[in-house]
Amino acid sequence: MTFDKLLDALGTNVIDKGGIGNPVVNGIVYDSRIVKPGAVYVAIPGMKVHGDMFIKQAVKDGAVAVISENRQEKLSVPWAAVSEIRAVPGIFGRLLWGIDLAEITSVGITGTNGKTTVSYLYKNLFDRLVGEECSWMFGTVENKLGLDVVDATHTTPESVDIFRWMDRTKIKPKALSMEVSSHSLKLKRVARMEFDVAVWTNLTQEHLDFHGSMEEYYMTKKLLFTDYIKICGIGVVNIDDEYGRRLYEELKTSKKLLTYGRNDDADVKIVDYKCGWDGTTVVVNYKSDELVFTSSLCGFFNVYNMTAMISGALGLNIDTKIIADALAKTKTVSGRMDRVDMDAQFTVVVDYAHTPDALVNILKTASDLTEGRMICVFGCGGDRDKTKRPLMAKVVAENCDMTVVTSDNPRTERPEAIINDILQGMPLDFPHYVIKDRREAIKCALRNARAGDCVVIAGKGHETYQEISNTRHHFDDREEAVKLYNELRKDNAA
Repeated sequence: MTFDKLLDALGTNVIDKGGIGNPVVNGIVYDSRIVKPGAVYVAIPGMKVHGDMFIKQAVKDGAVAVISENRQEKLSVPWAAVSEIRAVPGIFGRLLWGIDLAEITSVGITGTNGKTTVSYLYKNLFDRLVGEECSWMFGTVENKLGLDVVDATHTTPESVDIFRWMDRTKIKPKALSMEVSSHSLKLKRVARMEFDVAVWTNLTQEHLDFHGSMEEYYMTKKLLFTDYIKICGIGVVNIDDEYGRRLYEELKTSKKLLTYGRNDDADVKIVDYKCGWDGTTVVVNYKSDELVFTSSLCGFFNVYNMTAMISGALGLNIDTKIIADALAKTKTVSGRMDRVDMDAQFTVVVDYAHTPDALVNILKTASDLTEGRMICVFGCGGDRDKTKRPLMAKVVAENCDMTVVTSDNPRTERPEAIINDILQGMPLDFPHYVIKDRREAIKCALRNARAGDCVVIAGKGHETYQEISNTRHHFDDREEAVKLYNELRKDNAA
């Protein structure tokens, strides 16, 4: 496709253009390090550096045209300056590769908590509908392109990368589920994506370092329902969540919505549930029919995660037997209420909870299933929302019997500074240890655990690294818990 034809798709967003020629384009690149001859280089402004810094190198490596926010009169190749540059890769990619999303049943999930689990639930559903080879998923833990697995660098990949994968794969997707983060919506990473189902799980404090306020956070999440649903698509909204209720009230006259929750007004009403370490059963009422679903997922918050999938599936008119089968065969999602397999008289659970609300959910859920004491190991990530740190401590003090405050991913911050912020919310009389080294912190919790207790190791979940000073070191909470428990057993035996 020619460069001028691609530019036509941008319409009035093109501020100016220049250079000689109208080259044929065979690729779209926003990372100058992977430019190949024939590609258009889109110079996106990053969080730390601007893509304009690499324009000359991109042209040297074979870029036949350049898109930037700024005029580039001195370039030897055609260029265009645009006003909305972050959307350009997705717009160009879908057009260049001729991606027809009408042929793909797609579900986008947004919310503060639950996105990963819900995306897996839809993936399991689609595996049974279209076959595993034609069922795709994108999310925090991994990206699944049918049977192929691609590492996830962001919760939500750039839409241009999704379109490129669709173009290059031999077996095309027939269905996909994906987590849609607030960052991806704000930064237009999902440009030109369209969803048959958009799911709202909940909204609680998170990412205020990026959005500035809960109002801005909400308005950004709302974009999934206003800008990215197909014409005949449906919004699935948790109206037990206060922001979900607000979303419903604001969009009920303009969008097709299906609500869920324990609220009497919910279209898919949760009328009963049973939670245990072995799994969860949910009973819902839909159009006067009582439907029962069971999965191996445990914890009250998974009642909502399961119902989010059930609701969307019902909205797509999928047979309830297929929905039930998908839930029955669901396995534990890595790092989400992940019970560690060890021969101990107490329980150890690893969970990704890194917000106050998520921590409340995991601690209350585990407490309901625990006869003894609750012990929590937790920290907070560096270079992220600092206001939630003392709130995390308050949550732990209100829901546990003991805690060990430690490092999460300090990134470029001093671990001691993060811990000091956390301790501002910790009651002085609450039993707690402060151990900066995460391995030693886990060891302390295990050493203090008695028969019938539950140790929750929160914050990192599925992650297999700890990021310190921009360097990632291998660290897996699950692995460490098993190793440390075995070490303690040997010490006690000696």
